[in-house]
Amino acid sequence: MTEQLFEHLQSELQAKNLELEDLRAELEETNRGVLALYAELDSQAQELQRATELKSQFLAYMSHEFRTPIGSIQSISRLLIDRIDGPLTAEQEVQVKFIQSTSAEFSEMVDDLRVRTPR
Repeated sequence: MTEQLFEHLQSELQAKNLELEDLRAELEETNRGVLALYAELDSQAQELQRATELKSQFLAYMSHEFRTPIGSIQSISRLLIDRIDGPLTAEQEVQVKFIQSTSAEFSEMVDDLRVRTPR
């Protein structure tokens, strides 16, 4: 009887060891999958970081490039309003004031863009 019990326990032990090996293999496969997902996530994070840097560079460049024409528009409209080259008609004055206000708004937008763009 003792020998039968020993064989039975040994058989159960072997079955549990096989089950344990199956679980270990499944766990290793899951771990490989998790590592692959982390690698993919890391790659996408690097791509996102690069895209963010390119966007910031583009916005900084564009805001800088807009400053010169905006300044010119504001200077010319100021000269016209100050009537340096002569009088304006009422309609011309309305249009020049519109140009001034629009260029001021555009300037504020560019300034906001510069403030929000990390360097």
